[in-house]
Amino acid sequence: MSSRDAILSRIKTNKPDLLELPIINVDVFADSRNIVDEFVLKVEVSGGHVIKASTTDDIFNQINTMFPEGKVKYTTLENTAAFNTVDFDTFKSQKALENLDVLVLESDLGVAENGAIWIKDTTLPMRVLPFITKHLIIVINQTQLVPFMHQAYQKIATEDNDFGVFLAGPSKTADIEQSLVIGAQGALSLTLFLR
Repeated sequence: MSSRDAILSRIKTNKPDLLELPIINVDVFADSRNIVDEFVLKVEVSGGHVIKASTTDDIFNQINTMFPEGKVKYTTLENTAAFNTVDFDTFKSQKALENLDVLVLESDLGVAENGAIWIKDTTLPMRVLPFITKHLIIVINQTQLVPFMHQAYQKIATEDNDFGVFLAGPSKTADIEQSLVIGAQGALSLTLFLR
């Protein structure tokens, strides 16, 4: 028997028993904190901005005021195609998207525990968009907020998604010389419009 086979044989005989995953009662996590206030706080702590808005027109008026220099813009919100200055059907490669200034998406799930927002591929024409845009804007209804990730996972488990991602704040890293850099691997800013 070779030393490789001996090592693999020992590993097989020394395998610990599989443990069942715990059953978590999410009702235990009921909490007296205001979910909306907690969500806003966590988004802002992670570097995002939250703006309360009631109408789509109000949202886009504020976006145009915030990013007047934005030339390449796209939104997936209904009845807002006039905002778009780009047609993704014409792009042949993701490299061509590097000039996307403002992207506006809608989410149907936010988590108060950490300020994370769920983005699923059914709302995106291309999966790379939230990561390649300079300024990411997400619109979410406050009734779509849940207190903890446990409830969020319960909700997305019932959906049929090929791809989805939780986003919390703009891209940031402090790996290089422990100096915080915003927008290193993604959006320079994250703005949430809370309806």
